[in-house]
Amino acid sequence: MTVTIRTSMSELEGMAQKALEAAGVASGLDRDGAFAAAWCEAHGLGGLAILVRDLDALSGVPTHSEKRINAGGLSALVVGPLAIDLAMVMDLELRVENIRSPSAALAYAVRRARNDRWFRLVWGDSEALAAEAQTMISLTNPDVATELTISCGKGAPPIISDVTINSVELERRRMRALKEGLFLVRETRETLLEAAKRVLVPASESSRSGAGAEVDDNE
Repeated sequence: MTVTIRTSMSELEGMAQKALEAAGVASGLDRDGAFAAAWCEAHGLGGLAILVRDLDALSGVPTHSEKRINAGGLSALVVGPLAIDLAMVMDLELRVENIRSPSAALAYAVRRARNDRWFRLVWGDSEALAAEAQTMISLTNPDVATELTISCGKGAPPIISDVTINSVELERRRMRALKEGLFLVRETRETLLEAAKRVLVPASESSRSGAGAEVDDNE
């Protein structure tokens, strides 16, 4: 029998940020990663499981060349903000290779989908659309893909086929999480707490500067 513990979204986000900080993730990016983990969990997309699974894939520096990012095995929790911002600023289709848990990048796409801008994310056999008025997902589990393609634009968003989770369902999940809290598997939650406890002293800026906060443009 699986034992769960009720946890608020803010509590999960706080634990996640401490775990990311303990892993050496740069200041600011640790908040982003915590946001994405909590967003995915609140929307029924396994944010806690992603974070715990990727605790060993949070520290490093991705490389960027033209229309491609090599994530170097890093989690989308820390590469996602960079990838979404690059796709938006450069207004091109961006391919992210060697990435872990690409579905987590959807949280950042939804956050940026404003003022008629949309994002389409494709990984493995799954895809998702994030637009201001709608977010929909065609999801195939498990999330084992290692390549993520991001396209973006303005105006009418593209149509994705075989939608398995639509905007109405995602909003229902979010409202339920806000009202009732999140029910986290006890063992997974305890793993996150143990990771968070490793933050004993504030990390210096120099010790955290290389944890996914920058991009090496020279491959």
